[in-house]
Amino acid sequence: MDALRVFQPEETGRGGLMTDNDEESWSVTTGIRGSVFDNRFDYELSYSHAEYETDTRTPRLIASKVADYFLGPRLGNDPVYDYYPAYRLDYDRFTTPLTPSQFAAMSATIRPRGYSEASQFQATLSGDLFELPAGPVGMASVLEWGSQEYELVADPRTLPNADPAEEAYNWNDTGGRGARDRYALGLEFSVPIFSTLKAQLAARYDKYDDITEVDGAVTWNAGLEWRPVDSLLLRGSYATSFRAPDMHYVFAEPSGYYIQIFDEYRCRAENNNDVLAAACRDNSNTDYYYYTEGGRRGNRLLEEETSKSWTAGFVWDILDGLSVQADYYSIQLDQGVNDLSNGYVLKREADCRLGVDRSGNPVDTSSLLCQTALDFVQRRPSPTDPEGTAVTLLTVGPINTATEKTTGIDATVRYRWDTDRLGRFNVLLGWSHTLSYEFTQYAEDGVLYDRDNRSYNWNARSRANLSVNWNRGDWGANVYGSRMGSIPSYDLDRRIAPYLLWNANLSKKITDRMSVTLFVNNVFDKIHPRDDSYADYPYFYWTYSPIGREIGAQLAYRFQ
Repeated sequence: MDALRVFQPEETGRGGLMTDNDEESWSVTTGIRGSVFDNRFDYELSYSHAEYETDTRTPRLIASKVADYFLGPRLGNDPVYDYYPAYRLDYDRFTTPLTPSQFAAMSATIRPRGYSEASQFQATLSGDLFELPAGPVGMASVLEWGSQEYELVADPRTLPNADPAEEAYNWNDTGGRGARDRYALGLEFSVPIFSTLKAQLAARYDKYDDITEVDGAVTWNAGLEWRPVDSLLLRGSYATSFRAPDMHYVFAEPSGYYIQIFDEYRCRAENNNDVLAAACRDNSNTDYYYYTEGGRRGNRLLEEETSKSWTAGFVWDILDGLSVQADYYSIQLDQGVNDLSNGYVLKREADCRLGVDRSGNPVDTSSLLCQTALDFVQRRPSPTDPEGTAVTLLTVGPINTATEKTTGIDATVRYRWDTDRLGRFNVLLGWSHTLSYEFTQYAEDGVLYDRDNRSYNWNARSRANLSVNWNRGDWGANVYGSRMGSIPSYDLDRRIAPYLLWNANLSKKITDRMSVTLFVNNVFDKIHPRDDSYADYPYFYWTYSPIGREIGAQLAYRFQ
């Protein structure tokens, strides 16, 4: 049986549950620009620096004081999982309202803080190098230096090693701190081959200086633009990229929490490797479904993300004011940084301990995949589990994944219509469709999921939007509609219908500096399609917004 205690405002007192956030930020940018070499080349030098600091104060119950008041003396350990403490709940105290002084006596103010700063210097030089029969060869160069630093200071009472007498109830935080410098040099050329054909060539070198395995690399791109007639442009490009992982993926300090898991190893070990056995599918079976401690930490061995992509498309000015553009794209990301999911780690850990996967295929237990999975799952013996098969700590963190590939089409139709009496109209119709998608966590693991694999991929395959804008004198209006394609239901048994949302606004310019706007978001009060397989409010898994119709007004005044 589960018991839930909700505290009412009358129990906590005025401001008893209020969180205060203090944020300070500032930035400065300065630079100069001019021309050199008889005004043939333009240059620009710039320097920017920004800092951000946050200080949060949140009231939180202290775990030991909550246990002392509501649970009483500890009776020992849980009879099934002996690393959980056991108590006898005091039902009278549990159901009797607290006074504000009682609530204050068992709570404290938790105070996490954060700080970050970033600096960048950039120098650019651009101009025409020389003339070709089809026109001048343009050049642009850039030299960059950047520095980043951040620090997250968690309240000690929210960390895994917190003093048990002071530990915050049901809140685990994480800290982190690190610094990084970056240097870059880039060159780009625009080369007119013929009057109707132009090439773009660019190369860049980036160098990262921090504690990771990331070093430096050269990336490049090339593109062609061909205009067989004035109204039609055909274009294509190929590019590579190089990027260091986000700093908190690298420098995050250990954090802890409690999670409910499905212990796939015990299920398969005790049911002939059959993960669909009745005992395994019964989520009330505490042999396989139970709470345990979870953890996360950064990974200082992360390497850079790299990618390659190519595109091909066209822009066609069909009529005066009417144009169409469409592009096909293919992108492959290698060594992308992602957090391993709890379910994935437990599944692979079971494969590696048993030596076979769910289908009975042999598994290389000495692979990097197995080494990682076994390192992330800790088990230990207990009086009721002398073989030590219960999970006591499940740790996850960021890794460099093998490959992520996607192909798709982006298309846009634009129409502009100017009238003398009715004003000016602008219509924009956009559409994006994913043709294919594959994600591979480890090379030896094969494709983990693709565009149509509902077990992992809840992304819509297509998205479309329509914007109709009108202006006449001091008046303006806009109607915006968006359509998101179908997504799988939570139980993966069917697809949830597409979702169509409309917003509208009407604006009036009162003076040269003042304007007023009336807006309606979600005009038709359209709530997301219901997913009956997801039993909790708002009755869908993700992606949609649960907010209905919103009506508001905005008064804007410009001082300059």
